[in-house]
Amino acid sequence: MAYDIEHAAVVGAGIMGAGIAALLANVGIPVTLLDVVPADAAHSSDRNARNRVAQAGLDRAIKARPASAFYTPRNVDLVTIGNIEDDLARVGEADWIVEAVFEQLAVKRDLYARIEPLRRQGSIISSNTSGLPAQMLLDGRSEDFRRHFLVTHFFNPVRFLKLLELVAGPDTDPELMRFMGRFGSERLGKGVVYCKDRPNFIGNRLGIYGFMATLKRMLQEGYRVEEVDAIFGPVMGRPKSAAFRTVDLAGIDTTLHVADNLYANLPDDPQRALFQMPDFVREMVARGWTGDKAGQGFYKRTATEVNGRREILALDPATLEYRPQEPVSYPSLEAAKHLPDPLERIKTVIGGSDRAATLAWELTADTLLYTATVAEEIAGDIVNIDNAMRWGFNWEVGPFETWDALGVASLAERMRAAGRQIPPLVERVLAADGTFYQGAGARRRYFDFAGGNYLDVLPEAGPPLTVAERRKSGGVIKENGSAALVDLGDGVLGLEFHTKMNALDDELVQMMHAAVAEAQSNWRALVVANDAPDFSAGANVFAVLLGARMGAWDEVEKGIGDLQQANLRLKYASVPTVVAPAGRTLGGGAEIVLHGQHVRADAETYLGLVEVGLGLVPAGGGLKEMLARWQKGVEGGPFAPARHVFEIVAVASVATSAADALSYRFLKKRDGITLDRDRLLTDAKADALALADAKARGDWRAPEPPTFRLAGPGGRLVLEQQAENLRLQGKVSAHDALIASELARVLTGGDHSPLDVLSEQDVLDLEREAFLRLLGTPKTQERIETFLRSGKIVRN
Repeated sequence: MAYDIEHAAVVGAGIMGAGIAALLANVGIPVTLLDVVPADAAHSSDRNARNRVAQAGLDRAIKARPASAFYTPRNVDLVTIGNIEDDLARVGEADWIVEAVFEQLAVKRDLYARIEPLRRQGSIISSNTSGLPAQMLLDGRSEDFRRHFLVTHFFNPVRFLKLLELVAGPDTDPELMRFMGRFGSERLGKGVVYCKDRPNFIGNRLGIYGFMATLKRMLQEGYRVEEVDAIFGPVMGRPKSAAFRTVDLAGIDTTLHVADNLYANLPDDPQRALFQMPDFVREMVARGWTGDKAGQGFYKRTATEVNGRREILALDPATLEYRPQEPVSYPSLEAAKHLPDPLERIKTVIGGSDRAATLAWELTADTLLYTATVAEEIAGDIVNIDNAMRWGFNWEVGPFETWDALGVASLAERMRAAGRQIPPLVERVLAADGTFYQGAGARRRYFDFAGGNYLDVLPEAGPPLTVAERRKSGGVIKENGSAALVDLGDGVLGLEFHTKMNALDDELVQMMHAAVAEAQSNWRALVVANDAPDFSAGANVFAVLLGARMGAWDEVEKGIGDLQQANLRLKYASVPTVVAPAGRTLGGGAEIVLHGQHVRADAETYLGLVEVGLGLVPAGGGLKEMLARWQKGVEGGPFAPARHVFEIVAVASVATSAADALSYRFLKKRDGITLDRDRLLTDAKADALALADAKARGDWRAPEPPTFRLAGPGGRLVLEQQAENLRLQGKVSAHDALIASELARVLTGGDHSPLDVLSEQDVLDLEREAFLRLLGTPKTQERIETFLRSGKIVRN
């Protein structure tokens, strides 16, 4: 049958259920969110009281930190709350019913018995269970229910973690699995993996194994909590949260529950004993030390500041007392930490001879051997396993990719020498080609369990486009230390930034000029993008501060002017220009986005003009572009645009999603949003080609320069008075008021009359002048220096 999802129902409004409801609302799907009636309202007729649990879950999702589960507040309106006693019949309106209640088999089965007579025949029903096999959940269910049932296991937090595990039940319609795979990836932007119906599927099976192996070796060999995390963080291709910080984030009680579930349901697992949680962890849970949600777990944040930062204590498992963290430094870690390639970092660490290298090797061997041992039990192929660990646990490379990178034969030899048993899968690979993967890019192939041969990783479509792959294929046209021009194929030129945090410096700006010149001469379109998590954190403020301290004002002013002109060239290029931001896109990075003729943004893009936090104002054309956008369709004369932009920039507002950026007008309504970060460059290139085709038809041209009528000195006085009132109330400092005054001066046109018509260059000159005046003040220089030293914003 043909499937479609236009309305959904989520039963269970806990962290996961409310998060799933928010995810669906974020993509425009109306959702009914239900939970139990609280005990004290069982006999009440007050709907608010009876819906209190669902409302609390929705409120938690709205107020979640570091960002709401909703892209924008208006998406909340797509969620309707209710309770299971009064409103369960609403599931009959849903195309997809998601069960997200407690991880107790009896509770889930009882709920299904109530849902079955209410659901519509053919509607999809799924469980968000993190580990209960689908076949265990279906006892007593009808043929239609079983045919349309599957596990859809999202990872927490639902908005931010990419992994979605799909698990078919024994009778699930194969077409439903195909549909949900497409829906999960194309509509929800998730990384979909297909798991076999085994306890805890792929991610939690391997993730919990890795944590339990880490615990065991830490206790046996006397490593400290922070020592383990220093070793198994980015230097080993793992996230900054490493091992114990990750568990604190996930919840120690949740981790204990999953481990117990694995121990109970895997009687034949070769490492079953490892899933028995140590007593000290059970005691932590009994005391309520369950991680971040409780304020303490393996780490405890204190109110005491050390070197300008709040002190974080580490747990001593032997005493269950918290103590200051000790510095961690080993030659192998120092040698690896600055290497850009994660595989080279891993090789460097495990190739060392110090204590860090020993632990890194032992745990890497543990994980690789266990994964190869259970691979055929938990997944249909190695690709799903590698994707699960990268998308669910933020590993930079998956376990089988690691086998290959370190050398399957050499790893096996080292493991045999240590008395370890090599799994049959590894022996089969060694007898074949000796690697788990062959080739790269569109020609990448993987070793198939069933046939013992190699199959295409992506048989129907090529892999998403990346700058890295284009580089490997010889696509670099021009490069300096900060940026590169890369052939993206089909006549599209790419401009890639590659400084630290993609901060803007003179070389990067020079390459922006070169990119536009090259694109206009030889290419159909230009795309500004990179593979990094963050598009750009803004200008290199160290260089700016250094120039000010040295009195090199002419050079500082020239640098600002060069950025302004580079942005104008990007905006008025004679070929289409597309900017593709993702992650943090702040300050000067946001100004580049504002000048793109078209933007294709990742959904998780955080855009903002944040210069006031460092005692400055935007000077790369950001204020000019915001004025141009806010003077369209806004009533109130020349003062209204200035007021809107002032209210946004004066408090360093940052959009918490690409959708949220529309409300600030950082993005335009015609700009595109991509939910899957891996597909961002592919989509940006497609947009560029569509615009190039439109140009060829005569349907596209570069934008016309705007002109401005600004509010003048009278409008500036109104904005300055707002800041002065806040200063008199003690809410801002005198320097904050000075920054606000300079910002107001730019936005209202300086000394120009409201009758004067200003050009873009007039506003750019005002930006540059205000920036330089503020940079020359001791308090702004102090703010920048403090930020560089501690990462903190001060209000001096």
